[in-house]
Amino acid sequence: MTDSTAKIYQGVTVRGLPVRVELQWPFHRSEGGSDWYVVHGRLWLADGGDLHADIALNLSESINEVLPSRDGELAFWVAVNTARKALDDKQLQLLKSGKRQPVPVSSRCYSLRQKQFTFWHIKPEEPVDFVACKVFWAGGIERQPVLIADPCDALYLDAADPQMKDKLVAAAEKLAQNSLVEISGDHARATDALAARGEEFHAAKEKALDNLHAKHAFERA
Repeated sequence: MTDSTAKIYQGVTVRGLPVRVELQWPFHRSEGGSDWYVVHGRLWLADGGDLHADIALNLSESINEVLPSRDGELAFWVAVNTARKALDDKQLQLLKSGKRQPVPVSSRCYSLRQKQFTFWHIKPEEPVDFVACKVFWAGGIERQPVLIADPCDALYLDAADPQMKDKLVAAAEKLAQNSLVEISGDHARATDALAARGEEFHAAKEKALDNLHAKHAFERA
């Protein structure tokens, strides 16, 4: 088995959930002797609490064939976005204890006809909300600078849109015009005005979390 190393992504989901994805990178052959490749990791709800999902991302042969490599940046972005989309779609359960949950990295996240990855196709107004949410959560209470046009986010939000990174930059610029962020180079930092909207971001997170828990409670009933 290839030696693994921790590789981390921190950001948010379209549903407004702050996440920290930690993967034991890269993909490697399943230890069970099967032909597929897998990467284990943990997706944290990055709000300072204990809720998380231990995950096993199983790489299907169809996706293995279209990736340039299993240890490159594109493979990492696809893994992170598949985990984020599984949480968006309420396929993952956030728990305080360990329970590894399988997540297929399959043709569900890739259009064979268009030959491109697909996770979300967001509405024109949504990049502004996404960037604001990411800067608030990923910047933390220290208000650290956050990368604006993250290629992982661009792939997640709309891989079919070649201008998505430019739209993320435009969203940050709009937030800056409203004094909600300060831009320095390719990073943005939260201002007092954005921090003052903390209750709004926490409320969106709690609503998404309640919906997630309700779905899994219904399935257990």
